[in-house]
Amino acid sequence: MKKQSEYEIRGTVRRLVTERVDGVSLDDSASLLERTSLDSQGVVELLVAIEDEFSVNIDFVMVDPESLLSISGLTHHLSLLMDGSNGG
Repeated sequence: MKKQSEYEIRGTVRRLVTERVDGVSLDDSASLLERTSLDSQGVVELLVAIEDEFSVNIDFVMVDPESLLSISGLTHHLSLLMDGSNGG
């Protein structure tokens, strides 16, 4: 897999989010649960789409769930995962 810059990751995450969620803020640090139509099932569907898109496995036991509820948090976590040798 080609190494992606944080900018590229953020763009892909934003695209995946806006394809699935209404009312996404331009503020990438804004909570997707508090400021959009996203519900708990939507969070699961979004995270599965992100795992598929980036070919990673997000370990939900080892990560703070709040960090996965914003575009910036998702971008940061994915950057760390993709820097790892096995993608998660």
